Parts: sequence; structure tokens; C-alpha cells
Amino acid sequence: MQHWKETWYALLPQNIVAVLKEIDDRAPLTEIRLRRDAPMELVFDGTDRIIYGNRAAPMTTAEDLKEICARLTEYSAYAWENEQKDGFLTVNGCRIGLSGRMVRTERGVLGFASVSGLCIRVVREVHDCAKTLLPVLTSDDSVLSALLISPPGCGKTTMMRDLIRIFSNGLHGIRPRRVGVADERFEICGASDGSIPFDLGTRTDVISGISKADAAMRIVAALSPQILALDELNTARDAEAVLDAGGKGVAVFATAHGRTWEDLRRRPMIRMLLRERVFDRIVMIGQIGRIVGVFDAEGSRIPISS
Repeated sequence: MQHWKETWYALLPQNIVAVLKEIDDRAPLTEIRLRRDAPMELVFDGTDRIIYGNRAAPMTTAEDLKEICARLTEYSAYAWENEQKDGFLTVNGCRIGLSGRMVRTERGVLGFASVSGLCIRVVREVHDCAKTLLPVLTSDDSVLSALLISPPGCGKTTMMRDLIRIFSNGLHGIRPRRVGVADERFEICGASDGSIPFDLGTRTDVISGISKADAAMRIVAALSPQILALDELNTARDAEAVLDAGGKGVAVFATAHGRTWEDLRRRPMIRMLLRERVFDRIVMIGQIGRIVGVFDAEGSRIPISS
């Protein structure tokens, strides 16, 4: 995949591009926040920076935001209406959150009449960030199902992507497996045109552009995966698809928002999956991919090497 900065050079105004070019590639930048008639906010691990234009001028105007949104959707009014209804866009695997005034269109679709802010998550590939999990995700040559949880923006999708790559390629002593990826909004594979710019391995098949539940059921029925991967469990249908795959002998790698066991148990569909013991391992992730703990289905902590 191209460098994360290059993704934005053709999409953002030149004053913002100039700032991005000056950021050290090793800096833990996680978000770029643009607001109407305001400075730019750069969010790093544990801190942020406010960047003004010349003479304390705002970095983005209403016209800037309108033009950025047009570029993000390739000047397609239909794509803009279709993509924005959930409050975000996805470009090259990057989720872009939207703020502003929402209305219903003539077709009854909820969308933005005007956008007052963008929250761009910076996406990077980090090879081997999930390597330390391998000993606790395999047992007697079997793959154990795992649920990765963290608050938003802490790297669980990045870690998921790396697990897919490792198991698909058979790296670090792992026997290679066929992996099926249910990628509703192109955040795992990174593109909506059928290509896969992220490295997901040589034995990976992706169904994208439809709901995770529908994609997962098609993958299990038609592609004979040994591992099913899907991001951000949100609905009862997602849970049903995971339960169905697990019942058919397919290992499942999934992610969900949360910080603690209590967070998971407050969500009925996650609580059901835990009760049914679909997941053999629960992986809790802190800031920027730091593994806080790994637990078995009973909630007992499993030691991992650092």
C-alpha cells in the first residue's frame, strides 16, 4: 500500500498537505481533525497539537470542507448520499467521521446538508504487530477464535489485518489457512474497486460492499474458509453470522468497541456470544495497539510474552 501521507496529498488543500509533509513518519499520529473556520487538530498517542494558518488564520473554511468532501466521493452526488448516511466515509481503508447539520433527503435517506468538520483516522500497515498473540491463538495446530476489543482508534483493525496476513501466508511457524474477510465498508481491505491495497496474504478472499452478516454467510457457504474475519460487531445479525460460522467449525477473528469485561457484558449481542463461548480468546487492546491482556472464555487471564 502507498504511504499514508500520499493518500491525502490529492484530497486535501495544499496548506494542510504542507503540514503533513513535515510530520516525522515515526510520529504516532492517529487522527487529523478539520473544522470549519478553525485550526487543524493533529491527534497523537496521548496528546494533540493545534495548527493555525498564516497570521492565526483558520486552516479550513466551509468551501474547503465542501471541496474535500467532493474529492472524497469523486464528485458523485449519489455516492455522497449513499456513503454519508452512517456518519462517516471510507477512503483507502481510512474512516472519515463527519459532523455538521443532518437532514433527510427527498429519497428519505438521512444525510448531511452541510459538513462542519472531518475526523480522518490515519491508517498504517504494521507488520507483525500481532505476532505476540500467535502462541495464545493456536492449540495443537488448531486456530482459536478471538475477539479483539478496544476503544475507538486504538488499532484493533490494524492488528486484525496483521492476523489475517500471518495466518493466510503461514508465517512464524503457523500453518497457512484460507481466510475469508467480510468487509462491509472496505476498512480491512482498503479499497472499494475490488483491489486489495493492504497486504492480507495469499490465501485470503474478501466480500465487501454488503452488510458484514450477509458477507459472512456467503463466505462460509461458498468459499470454504478456515478462518472468518470481520470488523466491529454491531448488530444482532452480525452475532448470528458469527455464531453460525463457529457452529460450522470455522474459527472467527472479530473486533468490537469496549475497554473492559463490563463494557462487553452491557451489550446484549456480545453477551450472548460470550455465553455461547464462540470466542476462545478475548484480547483487550490499549492505546496504539498495546495489548492490555488476553483472557479465555471464562475470563481468566492468559500470560503472553512481551
